[in-house]
Amino acid sequence: MEYRGIDVSVWQGEIDWKKVADVGTEFAIIRITEAGNNVDAYFERNYNGCVDYGIPAGVYKFSYALSVAAVRQEAERVVDILRERQLRYPVFLDLEYSNQHRLGQKMIERLAEEFRRIVVDAGYRFGIYCNLDWYNNVISEKLKKYDFWIARYPSDDNGTLMERYRPDAGIGWQYTSKGRVPGITGNVDRDVFYKDYSAEEPSDKEKLNKIPKFVGKVTATVLNVRTGAGTEYPNLREYPILEQGNLIDVCDTRKAADGTTWYYIRIAGRYFGFVAARYIERQ
Repeated sequence: MEYRGIDVSVWQGEIDWKKVADVGTEFAIIRITEAGNNVDAYFERNYNGCVDYGIPAGVYKFSYALSVAAVRQEAERVVDILRERQLRYPVFLDLEYSNQHRLGQKMIERLAEEFRRIVVDAGYRFGIYCNLDWYNNVISEKLKKYDFWIARYPSDDNGTLMERYRPDAGIGWQYTSKGRVPGITGNVDRDVFYKDYSAEEPSDKEKLNKIPKFVGKVTATVLNVRTGAGTEYPNLREYPILEQGNLIDVCDTRKAADGTTWYYIRIAGRYFGFVAARYIERQ
């Protein structure tokens, strides 16, 4: 099966999402931030348009990061903006910045793995966007186990799908930058995906509620914040420990393998992790 969709940003201006939906658009990948980690000026409108007209959505982040610390900031910003939003398609890390190319394969692998860790820990799917040259010559074999959305279109791009340019790899192909779709003024990127994320059963983390249900107070002297429900999971990197009296948002509940109850919590409005419920007092 193939699924036809688009990817959009501020460059498309105000989109009539009803018209986009009416012509059978099956998904949309929305740019979430611009350079400097600023929210794309049309992200809110585009996301809401997809929700209103039932178009499954994902997001992409064009990365300018040249260090692990910088890509961590990018990922945290993405998670902070998404916060309580639901996505059916992945958060795609867009790797095409020429200065990143010079970092070498191993460093790019580290950047991608760090970005992935943060978005997956927040409960979102992860993927990588790049062009075919990057995929063949820059992306490491280790990274190729993830979902790739690959750009490849001809120099004489006329907005149509040219079968001879279809990449052999990836779960998605951006086949033109000169597509035309009712409801969008001017050109728009068009894509074909081979994976139906909308039908795929979401993982347990993707099912977790991210909207706070109540405020909780830590009663233990110190409390580990873990990446999963249970002591077998490692501590969260950003907030590995909470202290007595700290207030957190409790968003969901899970049972550990040993039968104990754990809370899925939000810290500082942006970080998500798990804590043993017996050490949290409802406020």
